[in-house]
Amino acid sequence: MLHACAILMDIVRSRELPDRVGAQRRIEETLAVASQGLGLLAKPYASVGDEFQSVAPTLGGALVLTERVQLLLPDGLMLRYGIGEGEIQNIGGDAARVLQDGSAWWRAREAIDHAHEVQDAGAEYLLTCYRGGSDEEEQALVNALLTLRDHSLAGLGGRQRRMLAGLPSGQTQARVAAEIGVSQAAVSQFVVSKGAALLAAHRLLVVAAATVEAER
Repeated sequence: MLHACAILMDIVRSRELPDRVGAQRRIEETLAVASQGLGLLAKPYASVGDEFQSVAPTLGGALVLTERVQLLLPDGLMLRYGIGEGEIQNIGGDAARVLQDGSAWWRAREAIDHAHEVQDAGAEYLLTCYRGGSDEEEQALVNALLTLRDHSLAGLGGRQRRMLAGLPSGQTQARVAAEIGVSQAAVSQFVVSKGAALLAAHRLLVVAAATVEAER
C-alpha cells in the first residue's frame, strides 16, 4: 500500500478533433517531456479511449506535471485533469502494466468528473480539480489555487505559454526568445508583467515538491 497522488487526464472535446491519431501522438510526446525530472512513480501513459494516467509521489509533483502539460501542449489541444491523493495498491496485472486500485484512484475519478461538470456549466477555463482525504480546508485551498492557475493560463497565447514553459527550466531569456522566434525584449517584458506571478508561483511549487520528496 502506497500513499501518493493518482492523476487522470482526458482529452477535452476529443470527438471534435479532425486528426485524432495525430493528436494522440502529440499528447503522448508532450506528456513524455512534461514528466522529466519529477520522479513520478508511474510516468504518463495512455489507458483507454481518450484517457491517460500517471502517479506522482507528492501533490506538488502532480501540480507541476499538470501545469507543464498545459504549457507544452500545442494550440488546439487541451487535457482535463483529476488529482486524487490517497492510497494506491497493486492488485494485479503484469510487469508491463500493473493494475492498481485504491482511494487515490477513486478520488482522482471524482475530481476529473467534477472538473468536467464545472466546464459544462460554463467555466471552460477550469481544467484541474483535486480531491484529498478528510482535510476539507486543504482541499478547498488547493482547488482555489488551481482555479486561479487555470484561469491565468487560459489567458495566455501560445507563445506566452512556451515562454512560461522554458523559463523555469533554467533556460536564459535569450535562448527562450530564439526558440520561440521573438525578441529577448518581449520575453523580458513578459517576465515582469503577465508572467511574473505565474513564474513566482511555479518556482515556489517546485521547491515545495522537492522538499517534501527529500523528506520522504
